[in-house]
Amino acid sequence: MKTIKIILVILLVAGLVFVGYKGFTYFKQWEANRFSEINILKTNQDLFLKKVTSLSESITHIVNDTVKTTVNVIPDKNYESLKEQVITLKKDEDTNKDEIKVLRKQLSEQRKAFLASNDTILIKDIDGNSLLLYRDSDGALQPASAQISKIIEHKDIDLAVGDICSPPVIEKKKMNIKAGLYYDIIEKNYGGIISKQLIGIKDYSLNISLLSDMLSLEGLKIGTDLGYSLSDNMELGVGINHKKDIYVKFQYTF
Repeated sequence: MKTIKIILVILLVAGLVFVGYKGFTYFKQWEANRFSEINILKTNQDLFLKKVTSLSESITHIVNDTVKTTVNVIPDKNYESLKEQVITLKKDEDTNKDEIKVLRKQLSEQRKAFLASNDTILIKDIDGNSLLLYRDSDGALQPASAQISKIIEHKDIDLAVGDICSPPVIEKKKMNIKAGLYYDIIEKNYGGIISKQLIGIKDYSLNISLLSDMLSLEGLKIGTDLGYSLSDNMELGVGINHKKDIYVKFQYTF
């Protein structure tokens, strides 16, 4: 029976080592991916993206460690120009009704885009003319006034890299499996511990744990503990096992 317990402890320790190694590997991969896109931009100074909409043509590339976006407005496609075209065509509405219908649809789409924007900019030049811009859903500045023919915007690479080359990030849900070491305050021994979170509230969690004593080799113990998150992945906690021994633990969360 004692031999079986020793084998179980060895298997548990081997499992902890494997899980720890895989966790470290995933962490290094995540850290490398975090900076890869920025490094790609910095080492490929001629990188550019081109976006064409019904309103404008946007070209993005790298200039002096900044992301430069140039928006070239397509003539007669901004809101004011379309409105003037509709007014002109309405002089002979029966003949131009189909074209008016198309222009009104474009006007409606631009109005919706403008109203949906959380970033609008009003500029007045030295002659007193008002120039209105807004930022579209892709983060590019667009004109709402007819007098604007080109918009040039510079952003720091760190701020703009996600806008121009990163796919949407889907956050992986944590498994809430934790592995690490514990110390038994009563018996004054230590060992490996694997836990599964039952309840999580803010930085605190209630867990059920499987403990393996590395000193006396008495076998596995079941415990319940309360954990506190020191960071996104590290947790410190205190609990009690089925033998009523109190322990403290330090674990990595997957």
